[in-house]
Amino acid sequence: MKLLLTSLLIMVLSTTVGGCGEGKTPPAANATQTAAATVAGVPDFTVTTLDGKTLRLSDLRGQVVVVDYWATWCGPCRIAMPHLQKLHDTYKSQGVTVLALSVDQKGLEVVRPFIQQNGFTFPVAMADEKSASAFGNFSSIPTTVIVRPDGRVHTTLTGVHPYEEYVAAVQAARAAVPGAKG
Repeated sequence: MKLLLTSLLIMVLSTTVGGCGEGKTPPAANATQTAAATVAGVPDFTVTTLDGKTLRLSDLRGQVVVVDYWATWCGPCRIAMPHLQKLHDTYKSQGVTVLALSVDQKGLEVVRPFIQQNGFTFPVAMADEKSASAFGNFSSIPTTVIVRPDGRVHTTLTGVHPYEEYVAAVQAARAAVPGAKG
């Protein structure tokens, strides 16, 4: 009984602090890749965006890349999405790419209408096994990974944050690699 109450309390606290979790890890997340990603760069992956474009992470080298794992059913994710749109609008021309990777199990049937109804214009794709495990294990969404222009992970933000924190993380990632356009 004590264990059950403790588990419930942890679950409630993790959700109210700013992230969603259904007690599962997104597809194929792998904790062993976290150290490798921060030391040797992020493993490459390719996704197809909702508008049918192929996006390869390695093609974005030289830019700051904001990768956000999210789902349509996640309240904090819904709060964070306008922040991502504002980042996209403000920094797209300055070498910053926002990429939202949905972990929705219902797939495109729920993601596409959500994106269209809300007018989000940044690249959105479904997370697959490789893209979900590229940054290591995470158990709460939204999880936002800021990748420096040199391909290394700069920081990871779990839960929803004020817009200014996303901006600060992007600017710090840009400053970490002098001369980079991102």
